[in-house]
This record gives sequence, C-alpha cells and structure tokens, in this order.
Amino acid sequence: MDISTQLANLFALEEKLSDLLDNEQYEAFQQHQDLFSDQIKALLDNNSEQVLATKVEQLKKLENAVAELQNRSEHYYQALKEKSLQQQRNKNKIKAYK
Repeated sequence: MDISTQLANLFALEEKLSDLLDNEQYEAFQQHQDLFSDQIKALLDNNSEQVLATKVEQLKKLENAVAELQNRSEHYYQALKEKSLQQQRNKNKIKAYK
C-alpha cells in the first residue's frame, strides 16, 4: 500500500474517531484508537525517511489532528470521571439519608 493510501486511511480513521467522541461512544473509540495507533506505527515503519519527507505537510496535518483528538479525549475522560465521582457522592448521600 502506498503512502498516499495509508495517509488517506489514517485521515478517514481520525474522522471516525472524532465522530465516536461526538456521539459519546467511548468503548468503540478505545477500540478504534488502538487500530489508529497501529496504522500510524505501520506507516512510519514501512516507509523510508525519503518517502515520508515527501509528505511532510500531510504528516503535520495528521499530527495536529491527533493532538486535537488527544485533547478532546482527555476532556471527555475528565468529564466522565467527574460525573462518576458526582454519582458516587449522590449515592453516598442517599445511603446516609436511609
């Protein structure tokens, strides 16, 4: 598979990951995130530096997209963690009233 096809697949998968986050499908996001990581590793391992150098602009765009996904996933993780803690506090309050 040539590098252009690999990059196109990575951008499509990045879009899918973004949609999964938007739709709060966190388990599917986790699974696709692992696949995404594997495909990035394969891209870097299977292409020479010279080939990668021809796609610097697209690689930078992919790097920015990955950073944005990472920020968004961390934000969602923190929000879920806080929600879980709040639910636990509420559960403890209900037990205390009983």
